Amino acid sequence: MRVATAQFAVSADVDANLAAIARLMRQAKAAGADVAHFPEGALSGYAGVDFERLDGFDWPRLEAATRRVMALAGELGLWTILGSAHRRSDGLKPHNCAYVLDAAGALVDRYDKRFCAGDPAGMTGDLAHYTPGDHFAVFDITGVRCGVLICHDYRYPELYRAYHRLGARMMFHGFHAGGLSAERFAAMEAGVGRHVLTGGTTLPGITMPAGMIAAASNNNMWISCPNSSAPRSCWPSFFVRPDGVITGALEAESEGLLVSEVDLAADIYDSTVAWRDRAIDGVLHSGELIEDARSRDRTTL
Repeated sequence: MRVATAQFAVSADVDANLAAIARLMRQAKAAGADVAHFPEGALSGYAGVDFERLDGFDWPRLEAATRRVMALAGELGLWTILGSAHRRSDGLKPHNCAYVLDAAGALVDRYDKRFCAGDPAGMTGDLAHYTPGDHFAVFDITGVRCGVLICHDYRYPELYRAYHRLGARMMFHGFHAGGLSAERFAAMEAGVGRHVLTGGTTLPGITMPAGMIAAASNNNMWISCPNSSAPRSCWPSFFVRPDGVITGALEAESEGLLVSEVDLAADIYDSTVAWRDRAIDGVLHSGELIEDARSRDRTTL
């Protein structure tokens, strides 16, 4: 399977987002990709960053734009993982979602961000704008079982473990860690300084790539990690293989496409293959335990 991880400067302008998405979808198809993967909120824009709030949001415009992406996916024969927002019933906050479009342009599933950041009262962060989801999204592309997560979900390794149990080997994990105001970005940098190992200057720039490396190597998965490339982006889009090696990354804060190969038969090192499934089932040791008094006595030499 060939995966095109796409980045562009996501904004509050749905029409501009649509134009960039269509442009990159065509480039992905020309590059031989089977699937194009876009960042969190790619079509809708991201509430709280790209625009202040969702009050008065033009939902008919977003639906029309989504249908155009669906039509183009069918025209190109290109699976598309599309970050957006999903309207709910009147008076309810929408979902921060990723639509899964197949090569015929059909909407075959939708993942709703399960862990929206914010305080328990829902007054800050994502929870001020969105309602969390309650389901996984699992589907097959060219014989590869795939799953979807969004941004802050990376802080919860339980989600990756659950996807592993569901058979996922390829994860589409979209982010939106860009387009920040100069003031907010400066405050984020002031709290961190430049990280010695990664070179990241913000917590997202340090922990998000590190989290993806850990998730890939701990769960034996390929992971596509697109991010908005709007100015003051915390890191560029990249791709990770199952041993935790980042196989490629785009240039920060510029539109681009990273095409990566997923090969289930590839000889990729997996140090946890013998014990991972048992650990997921709650057996938290390798090998066999042998009963011994000297094992039980932990206060003597």
